[in-house]
Amino acid sequence: MADVITTTQLLCRQCAAALVVEQGAKYATCDFCGTVNFLDKSEAVLHYAVRPTIDATQAAAALRRWMAGNQTEKGLDTAAQIETQQFQLFPMWLARTEEKGQEVVHLKPAAALSIVELGNLRVPAADLVPFDDALDADAIRPTVPVTAVRAWLAENEGIAAGAIREISLVHVPLYQFKYRYKDNAYTALVDAATGQVFAAIYPEKFELPYVSIGGFGCLAYFLAALIPLITFYVVKSSVGIAIGALIYLGVAVALAVPIFIAAASVSRKY
Repeated sequence: MADVITTTQLLCRQCAAALVVEQGAKYATCDFCGTVNFLDKSEAVLHYAVRPTIDATQAAAALRRWMAGNQTEKGLDTAAQIETQQFQLFPMWLARTEEKGQEVVHLKPAAALSIVELGNLRVPAADLVPFDDALDADAIRPTVPVTAVRAWLAENEGIAAGAIREISLVHVPLYQFKYRYKDNAYTALVDAATGQVFAAIYPEKFELPYVSIGGFGCLAYFLAALIPLITFYVVKSSVGIAIGALIYLGVAVALAVPIFIAAASVSRKY
């Protein structure tokens, strides 16, 4: 497993019984002898899994809601055809370090990413449980060694080895969807703990019509705002400003109608 041996437990220093170790905890009380143990996790690599909170049906519903959102092409949620849905446990390296007296959590992928946005995943500490071998069938094996994580912390974050309090391997639950839209195939991931959707390439909303309408509106109203200034120079008195203001109000109202119609038309189409 990427040149590292992981474990789901540490042993009591008094009686050698297995300790129940919560992720991020600094001490653990032995259930057998009552000894309070300081947990030195700087060398041991604990292995956890995030408890899923949504099932396959709920994950598909989360994907459809995302498809109906503002980022995607209009109608994607109803027109897209989901071809496959697969549950998997993706490995992430979770490092806890001490920086200026504060604990800082770093999260890095432990395997190659098909969707780069997955690097923004957040692991809810409350849903972490010790990894069970029964999960192996769904778990993706890590390919990024723990030595690479230590090197990354040192080179990119300037964190010395002594400041690393814990490095854990955490498998996070994901649903991988393959779907088709307009003869093109796409992939999306749904976090089974939070329902968050990750996608690198997807049918994006076509922005040019919106930008064009916005640009036309800004230009039209900018030119209309010059009317009072023009009438002032023509009439050479404050009366010119008053006349220009009245003309401006009329033009502003007149411009609002075609701009609103164009915006409504684009909204329905895109």
